[in-house]
Amino acid sequence: MNRELSALFVDFDSYFASVEQHLRPELIGRPVGVAPVVADTSCCIAASYEAKAFDVKTGTQVAEARRICPGITILPARPAEYIKYHHILLEQIEACIHIEETLSIDEVWCWLPFNWRDPNYVRGLGEKIQQQLASNVSETITCSVGAGPNTWLAKMASKMNKPNGIFIIEQSDLPDCLYPLSLRDIHGVGKQMELRLHSYGIHSVYDLCQASMRELRVAWGSVEGELIWRQLRGEE
Repeated sequence: MNRELSALFVDFDSYFASVEQHLRPELIGRPVGVAPVVADTSCCIAASYEAKAFDVKTGTQVAEARRICPGITILPARPAEYIKYHHILLEQIEACIHIEETLSIDEVWCWLPFNWRDPNYVRGLGEKIQQQLASNVSETITCSVGAGPNTWLAKMASKMNKPNGIFIIEQSDLPDCLYPLSLRDIHGVGKQMELRLHSYGIHSVYDLCQASMRELRVAWGSVEGELIWRQLRGEE
């Protein structure tokens, strides 16, 4: 079955860190980490792309971030500012397309109306959202946009061309476009699930896509495996 594009996903890039860089222009282009408190024993809850280039990521201890990324600026989190900009950014997206659901402070998804599902139109819509944010809010707070035949694939697509990118997964692209990803890139596969999949002979996204519905249900130990099988094929 050829399923049309139906979902558009917007994922703000390194959100907390990019808000901090917007508020402190002297930090633009420099590695930044955000932590609950500025203490070596604390952990980063966000990192700018300049810091990610040094492998600083969510969960990296502040002391370790300073060791592997000389010159990184560690800032205390400011939740009120992130919430404030969250609402400002959502207003800009709403000016382009209705937001179906806000999934977190840095992720939303939108249902694509039936007459908006042409891939070229969807790409133009993604560019319009990005331009809207850059023109009316900040060139520093960027977003990546993904689209797919279901919400799950649209979310996957939003991670596949970061930062400030657009990626569209059409039904005809499946499953080949997913093969370059690692298992941990798949939404719903964490560290423990990855080890469990390995024990069932699934070591790559290619293996995951080639497995039968029954094999994934057994590997997950629940109906979640069946849902993953369906979502990989574009079912909602």
